[in-house]
Amino acid sequence: MKLSSRIIVSVSVAQIALFALWGLVFYKTSKRQIYDHIDRVLSQQSDKIISRFLDNDSLPKSLEGASGTVVFFIEKVSPEYAESHQSPVFQTDEDYIDAIHDEETVREMTRIFQKQGTDYELTLTTPILAWNDTLDFAIISIFSLAMVLLVAIIIIVSFIIISNMKPITRLTEWLRNRKANEEIPKPDSRIKVQEFKEIESAVLEASEKSKQLYEEQKRFIGNASHEIQTPIAVCRNRLELLVDETPLDERQLTEIQKTLDTLNYISRLNKSLLLLSKIDNRQFKEETEININGIVSQILDNLSEIYECLHIEARVTENEPVGATMDPALASSLVANLLKNAFVHNHPNGSLSISLKNNTLSIGNTGNAEPLDGNAVFQTFYKKSENIHSTGLGLAIVKAICNEYGFGINYQFAENQHVFNITFK
Repeated sequence: MKLSSRIIVSVSVAQIALFALWGLVFYKTSKRQIYDHIDRVLSQQSDKIISRFLDNDSLPKSLEGASGTVVFFIEKVSPEYAESHQSPVFQTDEDYIDAIHDEETVREMTRIFQKQGTDYELTLTTPILAWNDTLDFAIISIFSLAMVLLVAIIIIVSFIIISNMKPITRLTEWLRNRKANEEIPKPDSRIKVQEFKEIESAVLEASEKSKQLYEEQKRFIGNASHEIQTPIAVCRNRLELLVDETPLDERQLTEIQKTLDTLNYISRLNKSLLLLSKIDNRQFKEETEININGIVSQILDNLSEIYECLHIEARVTENEPVGATMDPALASSLVANLLKNAFVHNHPNGSLSISLKNNTLSIGNTGNAEPLDGNAVFQTFYKKSENIHSTGLGLAIVKAICNEYGFGINYQFAENQHVFNITFK
């Protein structure tokens, strides 16, 4: 979740909780005040009734109260009951009203008094439906207004937050689009918040250092690769010259051949590391529509001739054309490394199956009867067996190319074959 969204949600939740709490407190307080007012009226009415009862005056059947008609009745009670109910009691109850033939919420008061040594209990009831309706209407009205204000506040706060976060959004977008090997304009800086200014300054400084390190690394890798290849080529030429011009026995020729194989291995390793570095540094900029079927056919023909001595049977299933938008050099490297891996790690008279369908290239080969480690197989220098023809970087290069273009890649061991699947976008 974005920071602006998180702040908006947090502020909204806090405001909703605050308004809800305020509404509850307002409702309880208003209701308590209404009941206090009705209770005072009932107390005043009870004083009048008791006074007239003690003076033997005639009592009306009902009185007019604050919220309507006040109905009352008086009954004798025992001294024990009177002793335990000395204080007036107020309560809200449901009572049947003859006038409307239905139950209604009423406020009730009971009070003990004496006349000529005899204890009496006076009970007064008055309907409070009108008060409740008024209170409910007031609550609904205020709540509706509060909701309108709440929505308005959330909109205003959201606008303010999003507006203040735009500089960070622009800086993030600039970082996302920035490439170490390309010069792009710095973000449009209109930051007024001091903390954001410090973040922008730190990001731009780190970005500049990153670019400098990238340039230094690129120069170093290029120079190192050139410097390594040169002495390797010199050593190879001297050894070949030695073989041509000097009479050597079989043991000496064998040792020289081993040395040449080692030099070839070092040369391939150097080139693979350089390619891997270039992929990681995104130095392949050209992108075009590539026909994967054509590249597979061409490279398969070349490798079949090189590894003809192994008598590996290659089967190709092409259900439909498979294409991808990428650098042509990387496309060739991707297919070549996969196919070479399938030949190098195969066994004599083995088999190799290639499938192109559903925008997916699948290459399977026989070989070691045990499955590889699916988590480590694409790591650099991962080798299941010692093979001088393998640098342990082929599948790492394949993985790096797939990561560069967002292709899906996975390994599985099925039907005694090691199968690598690449799904192109």
